[in-house]
Order: sequence, then C-alpha cells, then structure tokens
Amino acid sequence: MARHVPFDTKYDLIRKFEKVAFILLLVSAFLILTNWMLGKFFDETVNKDYENLKDLGKVISYVSMIGYLIIKLVTKILFHNVEKLKRNDLIDNAFGTNYSDENTTEYYNNDETEYGIKKLALNSYESSFHTENTLKLMLYKNLIILVVLSIPFLLSIFSKGGSDIVRILFEISIPLTLLTDFVILFVYFQNVTSINERFKIEFTNLENENISESDVPKLLIPVMEYYSIKSWANTNLDSKIFNSNNEKISENWKKRKEKLKK
Repeated sequence: MARHVPFDTKYDLIRKFEKVAFILLLVSAFLILTNWMLGKFFDETVNKDYENLKDLGKVISYVSMIGYLIIKLVTKILFHNVEKLKRNDLIDNAFGTNYSDENTTEYYNNDETEYGIKKLALNSYESSFHTENTLKLMLYKNLIILVVLSIPFLLSIFSKGGSDIVRILFEISIPLTLLTDFVILFVYFQNVTSINERFKIEFTNLENENISESDVPKLLIPVMEYYSIKSWANTNLDSKIFNSNNEKISENWKKRKEKLKK
C-alpha cells in the first residue's frame, strides 16, 4: 500500500508561509544593511542625494519586519492545529480507533505490533527518534541564520545616530526573535534526546512481548513527556532537512528497533 499522509497538505501550507516569512526577513536585513553602509562609507553629499530612497528603504524594511513577525505567529497557530489532527491519527493507529476522518498509511513502521499501549509508545518513540535526528541538523542551520541575519540589525542599532527609540525597537525585535527560536530549538533537542534515552531503557527492560500492568506507566511517561515538549516548542521541522535525511533516519530507526527486546 502506498504511503498516504492526509495532513501533509496542511504542513505544505505552513512551509509556504514560512518561506514567505524568510523572504521578508532577507529583504529587511538587506535594506537595513544597505542603509547602514550608505551612512558609514559614503559622504554627506551622497547620503543627501539618496535620502528619499533611504527613507523608502526604511519603510519597506519595517513593513517587512512586521510582516515577518505576523506570519511567524500565523504559522505557529496553524502548526498547533495540525498537530491536533496528527495526535488523533496516532491514537487511531495505536488502538484501532476512528477519531480521524482520514488516517495515514505507511506513516508509522510498527504494524507488526498489536494495538495497545505498547504500539502507542513505539509509534511515539519512532516519531521522537526522527525529531531528534532532524533537530540535530536544524541546530547548525538555525545558528548560521541567527548569526548572519542578526548582524545587519545589530550594526544599525549600535551605529552612531542610533538613538531613535522607534527604530531600535523595530530592529532589536528581529535578533531577539531569532535568538528565541534558536533557544527553543536547542531546549527542544535536549529534551527529545533525553526522552529517547528513556524510551530505549523502558523498551529494553520489558520482560515479555505482552506488557504487564506495571509496564503501562513506564511507557506512558516518555510518551507524555514527548508530546508535552513538542507542544511547548510548537516548532515545525525543516522539510528539506527532514526529507533529505528521512530514508537514512528510517534505516537507523529499524536498526534501533531490532535491538529492543520484544
């Protein structure tokens, strides 16, 4: 049966919004840097000649900043709503229920496991395993974005004549937003890494293929922790990184699962 993920179209919409937001961020950074360079490296005559263009550039850059922040907020809301649908599908796949209008096929790779808590935990572990490995690669990319795109705003903020409070508030909002996103990503990664270690320990320590009543809370704790930190981070995984590494991560997941005691 072919792989089918009904909520992929909603994630695609979120990615389109994120792409637009990133373009607005680039536009704003470019205009801020251009204005700073004109004031820093060119004489007063040149600056007066381009005064109108500089003012227009400032307006466009501020509008781009506002657009970036608004779209970021919209994507957070949309992502939160899609994750609700995804959780319903998780429950359906784990317990054979029908909470979703349309379910995924070939999304989870644990069909050999019977319906129940064990399958819920195994599906959650698989999701968390993919999340950890994708976040690890996202951290490097986001750190570069944070450093490179913060530079134009920081140069403008700390340059001479940077006493305009409105301009400073506008420009400091972008580096702070990028820094906040990176810190959230880092905390998210650290927590998921710890949760995966807990999953590995609990599954390795299972005595029988059929779990006992005492095993239920042991398996539920990392499940609840994973979806708790995921909800807190409310961060969409980078689709390019995920898709380009999905096959390799899936193979690593199969190897990991083989080592778990059935």
